[in-house]
Amino acid sequence: MANVATVTSKGQVTLPASLRRKYGIKEGSRLIFLEAGKEIRVLREEDLNRMFVVFDRMRRDARLTRRRLAALVEETRARLWRERHAGRG
Repeated sequence: MANVATVTSKGQVTLPASLRRKYGIKEGSRLIFLEAGKEIRVLREEDLNRMFVVFDRMRRDARLTRRRLAALVEETRARLWRERHAGRG
């Protein structure tokens, strides 16, 4: 179901009550805005924190140090950038 909200002159948006109830968003809740291509994704801060815990557990299970994981992320980011921008002058 689509919900529509209008952005105010101050850049504020009121989340529809049905979404606030469904996702447990209350006054004082913290939201994270992530850019994903040409989209903006909104996550509750506690959901993002939970994802980081899962990712860290997977990293440990794979026996990767944080430094090695960071290097792999950077290598992947560079490869994806090259693939996206290959052939552009």
